[in-house]
Amino acid sequence: MIDCFLLFRPWSYTATLVPFLVAAALVAGSGMADCTAWQRWGLGFLAGLLFQATVNLLNTWGDERSGVDDVPGAIRTTPQVHDGKVSMRSLFVVAMTCLMFAVAIGVSLCFYKTYPDEPEWNFCWTLLAAGIVGALGSVNYSTGVKFKYHGLGVPFVSFLMGPLEILVSVAVMMPREVDRLISVLFLSMREHPFGVLTLPLCFLLLSLPVALLVGVIMHGNDMRDIPSDRAAGIVTLASRLGPRRALRYYNFCHVVPYIMTAAGVFIGGEWFFLPTLLALPLSVRTMRAAAKTYRENPESPKWRGLERASGLVHLVFGILYAAAWFMVFRTLFIVKGK
Repeated sequence: MIDCFLLFRPWSYTATLVPFLVAAALVAGSGMADCTAWQRWGLGFLAGLLFQATVNLLNTWGDERSGVDDVPGAIRTTPQVHDGKVSMRSLFVVAMTCLMFAVAIGVSLCFYKTYPDEPEWNFCWTLLAAGIVGALGSVNYSTGVKFKYHGLGVPFVSFLMGPLEILVSVAVMMPREVDRLISVLFLSMREHPFGVLTLPLCFLLLSLPVALLVGVIMHGNDMRDIPSDRAAGIVTLASRLGPRRALRYYNFCHVVPYIMTAAGVFIGGEWFFLPTLLALPLSVRTMRAAAKTYRENPESPKWRGLERASGLVHLVFGILYAAAWFMVFRTLFIVKGK
């Protein structure tokens, strides 16, 4: 039973939790979250977990089919299928079941009522479009298009579990407002083709720390698998960069979020971001461990545990980051209300 549960890789679900926490902080800080919004947030979070479960299960299924787990010395994160404890068929059926429920919940959330007693249902097209992108990403990470095997896994995960999932989370809680905002942006593009990019760029900057830290979780896993991936003919970002540059990118993804939050404190004057620096010692510890392992064997470092160490950094930083944005928005809307 425990082996079957570990196939879902429960330690990785901070990748879904943190974007939903950030979105909840933005909406709650603005004072626009009512009881219905929180109910929708809960259902959206459940759908997000099911989508990630689909990715995790299909990743194991795809790795087994690709032969990467047969390479001598390969480290299997979830060896249950390779060891014969779970069949490939069962794994695929469970993955598709998770996807089916995720899609069903996602589509139902596209329907909403502005007011409880409103007779007609409205439909959030922004949520549908973002959900379709997320669903396609779930099934094409290590199967179908196989972004992971073409060196695009890390940037693709960073996008899906960063800006896209934050957008989905906000749209789940505020479907009418998000649809209206997207409509205004599209209608304004003819008159102000560059001016309308200000808001999307600000949103991308807001989500960049989350995107980098969720991407580095996957990158740490790929760093560990550089030898076996190369032996299997699989190209990941880490195997393409090589150990030295892969380590540099690993450090880059850890450092930039702190630079951005520090800039918010010392340049923007937003002191609410100061507590996010409390996660810095965790990043320093994991970067030092990765560097030490590299120095011991630069040609083929025996990296272990980077995925989980980065996951802890992502969780702690994400909670502090969400709290900071809640306070920023709360302050802005209180001042505006006065």
